[in-house]
Amino acid sequence: MLLSLTRRRLLFAGAAACGAAALPGAMRWGHRGLVSLFATQQAMTDSPATIALGDPRNFDLHAPGTGIDRQPVGMHFYERRWPVNALGSVRYLQGPHSFGVPRVSGVSGSSNPERPERGIYAWRIRAFPMDGPRISHALARDRLFALFEDILRAGWRRLLPRSKARLRGAEALRYFLQQGGRYPLDPAYPLNLDQWMKVNESLPYWQFWADGVYLDVQVIDEPALRNLERPGVYLFSITLESEPPHFWKYFRNVEDMHRWTELIPAELAKLSHLRPRAEAELRRQGYVIDETYRDPPILALGRAA
Repeated sequence: MLLSLTRRRLLFAGAAACGAAALPGAMRWGHRGLVSLFATQQAMTDSPATIALGDPRNFDLHAPGTGIDRQPVGMHFYERRWPVNALGSVRYLQGPHSFGVPRVSGVSGSSNPERPERGIYAWRIRAFPMDGPRISHALARDRLFALFEDILRAGWRRLLPRSKARLRGAEALRYFLQQGGRYPLDPAYPLNLDQWMKVNESLPYWQFWADGVYLDVQVIDEPALRNLERPGVYLFSITLESEPPHFWKYFRNVEDMHRWTELIPAELAKLSHLRPRAEAELRRQGYVIDETYRDPPILALGRAA
């Protein structure tokens, strides 16, 4: 029940990113309101918005539709929303690691004016794979893995949590299903339709890294339409983070977050026993461990040294 509510909140949050004016006042939890929201979806805008981490001058969200939300806590959010009848496209710029995302309903970037040297440290993109109010489950899957092909072609590598066992391909899928989620799937391992329908019961996600940037892709579907006999509704939630926010998650208080480069080696050392223990247990269950996987380097530590 909790997972279903979480999924629908995420799905409707993505729908809201299409713009408040497009939201019907009678929208309710459930698929009918969301389907009606996209009933007029027809086209995408031609010129892609461009985003990049770091210097705010390096992005162009193509106003009108761009705004800056200055929060009282000091955070700034740069955002752009597209109407449902003209979804946009976004191109993320990072040299050879650049890639594009079509059918975007909204994009937002986060910065802290008290730390201007960091610039924009995170972007979130919400995209809908549908060309109309619904989409076949097979086409939604194909469009997600087409995005993964572009990302991998641009030199991104798969990321695993440092405390988790190193599994890939079918082994990662098997573990994900055994755990009821909570493990990143392998973007280089396409899912057949039965597998696709099964993983969507547990909010599947995929993770990548490239040169100090971390990328998460999560899929949220409408449970009431999870039926091969009926087309579905899907949201792709894409998050890009620089190193600081990625490693802030290891700490609870703001003071420690500010000192993350000093503290993260000790934090990771505390977790270092978890992966070997998890892998030993999975070997006993017949899993094959991916011995070739290596955690990404922490670039800020290299610069500090």
